[in-house]
Amino acid sequence: MSRFEDNLWAELERGHAPVLLQSVATQRRLRMRRWMGAAAGVVVLGAAAVIAPVYFGGTPPAYAVVDNPDGSVTLTIREVQRFEEATAKLRERGIPAIAVPLREGCVETGRSLKVPVAAVDFEFTAKESKITITPDGIPPDATVVLAADSGADVSIVAGGVYARDQLPGCLPVRGR
Repeated sequence: MSRFEDNLWAELERGHAPVLLQSVATQRRLRMRRWMGAAAGVVVLGAAAVIAPVYFGGTPPAYAVVDNPDGSVTLTIREVQRFEEATAKLRERGIPAIAVPLREGCVETGRSLKVPVAAVDFEFTAKESKITITPDGIPPDATVVLAADSGADVSIVAGGVYARDQLPGCLPVRGR
């Protein structure tokens, strides 16, 4: 190059090099911020994908105890393993109820009372058992006895109303 071109190039470097360097550094910072923002977004979406099913739906509870407008109480059971806990919720609502084992070959030792059919009503579906208890239909000296067993492929729920002083230790399986 000639001396004129060398001087022109040196003057351009002095006048514009800091601006060019600053522009390149700014572009790098912006590019880094974009990548950091994208990475943070991926982390948040991943965490939401893991947590959302548990928080917004997941599986239904093992049991539910619902007070009905007519004064009855409905116990819905989806997992018989939590049956004793569910009957404790009935007792909290003032319904005398206990859970006993449901066994093959059980000899029923308690005295079953003949109460109106509407006092304890059973409804079974493939996924859950519903037991509706009308407290007014249970005599004052009686207890609702409920039993459950989860066999190989089916859950069985049974029960009845028994004299409070002669409660059974178990209920027999009456057939699958």
